[in-house]
Amino acid sequence: MKKIALLFVLAGLFGSVHAQHEQTLFSRGKVRGAFIATNFTYGKIDGKEGYGAGGGLGLVVENFFVGGFGQAEIFDVRSTASPSRALGLGYGGLWLGYHFPTRSILHLYTSLKVGGGATGLGRWSRYNTWDFDLDFDEDDINDAVLVIAPEAGVELNITHWMRLAGTIGYRYVDGFQGYEGLDSKKLNATYYGLTLRIGWFGHRSRWRSHNDM
Repeated sequence: MKKIALLFVLAGLFGSVHAQHEQTLFSRGKVRGAFIATNFTYGKIDGKEGYGAGGGLGLVVENFFVGGFGQAEIFDVRSTASPSRALGLGYGGLWLGYHFPTRSILHLYTSLKVGGGATGLGRWSRYNTWDFDLDFDEDDINDAVLVIAPEAGVELNITHWMRLAGTIGYRYVDGFQGYEGLDSKKLNATYYGLTLRIGWFGHRSRWRSHNDM
């Protein structure tokens, strides 16, 4: 019993010392700015084209950002009953990212989107453009899904307040049951993305403060 008590005392002391020195992203980093964003995606599933659009917002913390997003995608997998309608995917959630070195005109950009959503049917025009409208009627598919989408690429500093990133990503979808002969794993696929961010990224203010010294 004495040995067990001694172990608990030592563990408590170690935990106390460790807690005093523990560092986290938000305890060390400073919020440098904030942004709103719009993004577009393109990819194929089982040889069928797919397009997506969405938006989000976030806070810039040093070389990281954290925020939220919403995304809608539609794929040229037509409904047998209504050929003008096609498989759609809508989801949203947490958006994390890392960009470095952000002062360079062209630099590394990575992000991770993790969110929940559902599949449904959207409208696909005869000109292969799309008018995304998830109805979730009784006759529509309606699978609740979890989506994880990491991506990496490069980002261009257009101005102090505008940035454009081109990326390659991978969409992992859990919960899709398949549709019109499409396998349940087919939504797991590579995609290409463009993300435009508009906001304040903190670099100009740091440049001014440096020159005022």
